[in-house]
Amino acid sequence: MGLSLVVTGAGGFLGRAVVAEARARGHAVRGVTRAEVDLAAGGVGDMLDGIDCVIHLAGALSGDWAVQDRDTLTATRHVIAAMQAQPLPPRLVLASSIVVYSADALGVVTEATPLEDRPQRRDAYARAKLAQEAMLRESGLRHTILRPGAILGPGRVMNAHLGPGIGGTLILMERGGEVPVVSLADCARAFVLAAEAPGEGRALNILGADLPTRARYVDALRRTGWPRHVVPFNWRLLAPLAGLLSPLGARVPGLLRPAVLRARMRPLRYDIAAAELALGWQPQDDFETAFARAAEGAA
Repeated sequence: MGLSLVVTGAGGFLGRAVVAEARARGHAVRGVTRAEVDLAAGGVGDMLDGIDCVIHLAGALSGDWAVQDRDTLTATRHVIAAMQAQPLPPRLVLASSIVVYSADALGVVTEATPLEDRPQRRDAYARAKLAQEAMLRESGLRHTILRPGAILGPGRVMNAHLGPGIGGTLILMERGGEVPVVSLADCARAFVLAAEAPGEGRALNILGADLPTRARYVDALRRTGWPRHVVPFNWRLLAPLAGLLSPLGARVPGLLRPAVLRARMRPLRYDIAAAELALGWQPQDDFETAFARAAEGAA
C-alpha cells in the first residue's frame, strides 16, 4: 500500500530523484520547492494533513553560518514545529551527512563512530548538520536520519576529499583511504526505503558499496580531461600552518583549519552494513558506473 509523502527540497538535485523514485514505487508525493514555500519563514503546516512521512531534504549545501542558520536550521525548526502540531505527527526522514563524524575518527567509520564533539572547529555546513540532527533527536518525533556521502550525479564529479583545484591542476593531498561517495540513484532509493521502513530513532550511513581510493578517483577524473596535472602534496605538511592559524577561527579558509583538514583528508574506510540491514537497501551502482553518469552531465 502506498504512502502519502511530503518531500522538502523537491526541486533540488537529490529532491528530484527522490520524488521520482517514490512515485515509481507507488507513493503519493507532495513535493515542496523553495519557489513555492520559504521553509525558513514557515508555511508548511497546511501540507501535512494525512501525511505518513516527511522526507526533509531542504537545506543549504554551502554558505557561511548565517546562510546555514537560516536555510538549514530555521527551516528544519519550522518543519518540526509543523509536524508536532499535527494530531498524529508523521514520521520524518532527515538528510544529514557523513560530515557529522569526528575529525579525529580513525579506521572504519560506522554509525558507532563518535560524532564531532567540538562543532566550532568545523565548517558551517558540518556545524549545521550536527545541530540539525540534535534538533530532531530532541523533538520527540518518530524519525530516521540518513548520512549520505558526496552524491555522484549529473554534473557533480569533483570531491572535497581530494584537495584543491587550481586551473588545470589538482593538488592531491592524500592517496589512501576511501572517498565517501554514493550514486544519485542509490541515494534516492535509500531515502524512499527509509520512509517505508518502520524503525525509529536510528541514523544510517548511505554510501556506495564500491568506494574508490583517492588514487582511483583521480584516475577517473583525469579521463574527463581534468585535471591536466596532478601535484601530490602530503596534507600533514599543512597541519602546522593550520595550527598556527586556528586562533583566527572561521576567518580561515577550510583546509587551513586543522579539524577541517583532518576531516577531509584522513585515510578512512566506511561501513554501510547497518543501512543494508535496516532498510533492505543494496547499492546497485559500482563506482565506474556512477562516475560515468556524473561525468556525462558535466560535459
